[in-house]
Amino acid sequence: MALMNVMDVADFFISTANEGDPEEDDGITNMKLNKLLFFAQAASLQRFGKPLFDTPLEAWKYGPVVKDVYRTFKGYQRDSITKVAQPFDWQTVQPEVLELLCDVYRTYARDYSATGLMRMTHKPDTPWSKVYQPNQNNEIPCELIDEWVKRSPLHIDENPTPDDQVTVAKLDASGHPFLPEGWEED
Repeated sequence: MALMNVMDVADFFISTANEGDPEEDDGITNMKLNKLLFFAQAASLQRFGKPLFDTPLEAWKYGPVVKDVYRTFKGYQRDSITKVAQPFDWQTVQPEVLELLCDVYRTYARDYSATGLMRMTHKPDTPWSKVYQPNQNNEIPCELIDEWVKRSPLHIDENPTPDDQVTVAKLDASGHPFLPEGWEED
């Protein structure tokens, strides 16, 4: 597996977020993007035993950050990033790497806010927690991330629940959601 350019990985997440349904997907902020990069790096170490990219992650106040990615998109501030940094042909990416990126997006981007992802990275014994010092922006070594996923594997390799087994809320006559009877037995 060849190392990817970290900006291409960032652009994958931005493109994927921007292709979604605007009513279901709130886009991707700089903070969320940087947390996804951390989880993508961790997922690659877990699945392939190798880093996905060689640009360092740093331990900033609000979690892991790739400095160049942060700087590229800092003009968006807390708003969703609407444009990728550079065009990229995804057909040139190895299928197993593309699958990994999709798994990371599906697992961490859909259901977690930027703050939720930050809280995950701030838990005790995470790579961020081991190197963070206020105002230092210390590098998070890949070795620490690798050790962490060996102790606490990410949930990206679990089989997803098939759609026909997921209980979905219905709408009543007033348009309010409700779960069907017996949903708690799933």
